[in-house]
Amino acid sequence: MRDLIFGLIGGTALLMYGVDKMGEGLEKASGEMMKKMLSILTGRVWSAFFVGTFLTALVQSSTAITVLTVGFVNAGLMKLPQAVGIIYGANIGTTITAQLMAFSFNFKLTEIALPVLGIGFTIGYFSKNKTVKNFGEALMGFGMMFLGLKILNQGIPFMQQSPTLRYFFETYASNPFIGILLGAIATAMVHSSAATVGLVMILGQAGLLDLTSAVAIMLGDNIGTCITAQLASLSGNIHARRTAWAHTLYNIFGVIIVALILPYFVRIIEATTLYFQPNGDIGSQIANSHTLFNVFSALVFLPITKYYVKFLETIIKGKGLDHEPQSIYLDKLLMDTPAAAFKATISEIIRGAELTKAMLNNALDALFDNDIDKIDLVNKDEEVVNQLQKDITVYMVELSRRPLSDPDSIIVHAMITSINNIERMGDHISDVARLVEGKINRNLIFSDAAIDELKQLKELVIWMYDNTIILLKEKNIELIKSTAELEDKVDELCRELANHHIMRLEAGKCNVESGVIYLDIINHFERIADHIYKVSLLSKDELQGIARSTDKSTVSMTEV
Repeated sequence: MRDLIFGLIGGTALLMYGVDKMGEGLEKASGEMMKKMLSILTGRVWSAFFVGTFLTALVQSSTAITVLTVGFVNAGLMKLPQAVGIIYGANIGTTITAQLMAFSFNFKLTEIALPVLGIGFTIGYFSKNKTVKNFGEALMGFGMMFLGLKILNQGIPFMQQSPTLRYFFETYASNPFIGILLGAIATAMVHSSAATVGLVMILGQAGLLDLTSAVAIMLGDNIGTCITAQLASLSGNIHARRTAWAHTLYNIFGVIIVALILPYFVRIIEATTLYFQPNGDIGSQIANSHTLFNVFSALVFLPITKYYVKFLETIIKGKGLDHEPQSIYLDKLLMDTPAAAFKATISEIIRGAELTKAMLNNALDALFDNDIDKIDLVNKDEEVVNQLQKDITVYMVELSRRPLSDPDSIIVHAMITSINNIERMGDHISDVARLVEGKINRNLIFSDAAIDELKQLKELVIWMYDNTIILLKEKNIELIKSTAELEDKVDELCRELANHHIMRLEAGKCNVESGVIYLDIINHFERIADHIYKVSLLSKDELQGIARSTDKSTVSMTEV
């Protein structure tokens, strides 16, 4: 009995660690390709489905693909329909591990576990190439997985002779509901459906589980594997939460459908295995049940994906993202993919620019309409912008501690500089709002001429804002030139307006106290325009990873 217990503990640990090590090594070895394919080749649901299947079969971890997908959706780099397609495919791709395990039983691959482990260690230890080293780690994981299966296999005679184990499985695991629950709990605990399916195969080989009980536990495995994506989505936005629930509900619905037709599904498994693998044992049948279940679920859901997405959007609601009091796109899951992390950060910077633009509109609407309530909106948005500056700075500093190329290091600095400029815009607009609040509270009057001049100034600055927000999304040489020209116009107009104000004062057409507020507002406008211009310049070079002089002359006619 002691040998059985120790064998179960050690074998299970080796199996779980081997599956995890193999997936981690394969993921690192093909990481850049995997992430590029996820972000580029997933335009339609069907292409996302095939990409999800291929990548998960390659890295042998549906959890890694699903969690990364949650991160991409959270960062706004992928839409929910594409994420759902990837999830369909990932569930199929992960079944390859179970097929390898079944293959190892039939062809005694467990006997070469130690040599494979040794070869993997040699490659990983001596290789200087990072990709080859990661492949060596994957091979070590492969060997550990087979070694764990071999140790567990050695316990089969003891399992067969144990009346306690036989009583437990015959009494409890034979109940499909309990079997599903056992599979869900076990997989949620170990975060690997492949490892629990391997254990189920061992129990099947020992005669402790019949095929129906094994299939029930396998169904539970598919529910339990959703826990990791759910945990990854906890700190994400509404889109990330919808993606995690898309994975969970997809598996739950699939399990319910198959559970209702379980006897017929078991017959299909037996017939399929007999046809394709005449010599296949219960291990092959369990592996095939895992594959066929996920293929069946995908075939059911693919044609109705559009309605499934609408269903998710209906039941999982969120409030408007722009006024969330913190960052909504930044996700630590993207840290290993700088290109994705930068895209997420740009989304936050754009959000900050749009918030400060709204602040400016509200501050001046308060001035033009004597509407003090608009000042509260300005103050609320300023708090969000201040938080964005902190979040983005911390995110970029953490990213900078990772190995980055020279262009990526330039982008990190530019991201921090951009959000600092946007935060300064928010400060100036907040100061404008306080000036407007003082004007309203003291019942001061601006002349019609002064109001018209401020409307003209506002129009130019909002134009600069619109140009810069577009520039943050895509490089446009003409808009960079236009923004530079607008900044010159703002400077010139501010000087003209100050002169006009002095002329009105001399003519007795303006109140001195109102005039002081008017001049302060103009000065803040000039500084706001300066900060917008700086962000537009950053979008031209530094945010593209190109070092540049900050001198204004760099935006010359020859350059643009």
